[in-house]
Amino acid sequence: MLERRHITSLDGARKAQIVANGDLIFLSGMQPDRLDAGIKDQMRSALANVDSVLEEMGEDQSSVFIIHIWLKDMRYFSAMNAVWNEWANADNPPARTCVSGELYRPDLLVELVVTACRTNGAAQ
Repeated sequence: MLERRHITSLDGARKAQIVANGDLIFLSGMQPDRLDAGIKDQMRSALANVDSVLEEMGEDQSSVFIIHIWLKDMRYFSAMNAVWNEWANADNPPARTCVSGELYRPDLLVELVVTACRTNGAAQ
C-alpha cells in the first residue's frame, strides 16, 4: 500500500516529503532547517533531517540505497564532501551522486533526495 507522509505546499508546490510502498522509502526535498548558514552547516542539517525521517520510518542510515545531492555550486563540493564523510558509514556507505544546479531559493545551498528500504521489519 502506498503511504505518503509530510504532505506540504511549501513555496506553492504540493508534495509528500516521504512516499513509501512495500519495502521502498523515497525522501524528497531533504533540506537544511536554516538557510542563513554556510554549506557545512546546511549539509549537516540536511543529513540530520534525513536521519530524523528515517527514524520516523523505523530505519537508519544503513537502509539507504542512494542519496542524490544537489549543490548550488560545485565550489561547495569539498566542504560538503567533508561533512558527508563524517556522516557516511565508512564500511557501509550508500551510493551517491552529486550534481550542481540552480536551486529554487537563492540561500539554499544543498538539497538531498534519498531512496531507502525497510530493513527493520515488514512494511507498515
